[in-house]
Amino acid sequence: MYQVIFEPGAENDLDLLDKTIAQRVIKKIEWLRKNADVLFHHQLSSLPDELKGLCRIHAGDWVILYWVYHNKKQIKIYGIEHRSKVYKKL
Repeated sequence: MYQVIFEPGAENDLDLLDKTIAQRVIKKIEWLRKNADVLFHHQLSSLPDELKGLCRIHAGDWVILYWVYHNKKQIKIYGIEHRSKVYKKL
């Protein structure tokens, strides 16, 4: 299984979510942690260099942005945003 690390901004995003939505997002992150080695990770394109390799996964109407480091067996959560706003911020 992979270790999950939250960026400070991602922790804030999670804290601001409604309790029910936050539980759904946490459940999806846990699923991602358990299955990261066998999943196809959808990388975003046309990003600045500091966001290169950023991936996304959906939890309902919410998008979890993350990097996966297979060599370290780590997932770093970058942010959690509603699908209507997520791509505007990048």
